[in-house]
Amino acid sequence: MPDGLGPGVPRLGVVGRGRLGGALLDVCRTEGVPVVLTADRGTGWKVSETPDVLVDASSPDAHDDVLAYCTARRVPLVACVSNLTGGQWTALEELSQAVPVVRATNLSFAHHLQLSLTEFLAGLVTGAAQPSSTGVRERHPVGKAHRPSATAVTLAETWAKASGRQPDDIADERAGLPVSEHELTQSWDGESLHIRHQVGSWSVPARGALAAARWARTAPPGLVTMRNVYEELTARSTP
Repeated sequence: MPDGLGPGVPRLGVVGRGRLGGALLDVCRTEGVPVVLTADRGTGWKVSETPDVLVDASSPDAHDDVLAYCTARRVPLVACVSNLTGGQWTALEELSQAVPVVRATNLSFAHHLQLSLTEFLAGLVTGAAQPSSTGVRERHPVGKAHRPSATAVTLAETWAKASGRQPDDIADERAGLPVSEHELTQSWDGESLHIRHQVGSWSVPARGALAAARWARTAPPGLVTMRNVYEELTARSTP
């Protein structure tokens, strides 16, 4: 993600100490961002003061506690847990009537660009130029239980909405190194085009979570995605 997106230093709350939560805490230490709340299964909730923004990098099990805290204290939320139930997504929509909520199923700036490229490509391959097949592939390390990933589903939905055609397949793979790969493939007779995005460090989504928190600190109530956040932040940083 380019430097300079999301100015301001919010006091942060971080729920979850897994790979994303741990990386976010590391980024906060490096960048001098105060963390005034932490929560995890082992130690519970530790709060020194009310945060400006809460980042939920935990699991669906903690969702009720996160919503209760944000509701009671009017704290903006960056929701990074992608495998929520329908009722939990509805609860986020209800919370967003009072505070800003960022639905952050993918935090990477380059994934935002990947979606934009997908929409652009859909506008080019019309009529006789339509591909003979379109596929979406995602890869995560062993241990990623949610499949296909929310990012792969979003990539497929973006293509379908922009082109009017559903992808032929969403392939999921559990192997290899952290963190993830997501790819849209267009195939014609004898050739193919790949729009591929790879993330190799948990610091990438951690910096995205921090950018979302900086944005949410001053945003009005409402439910938005990371695409909305990045569109606004890049517009602010454009001369």
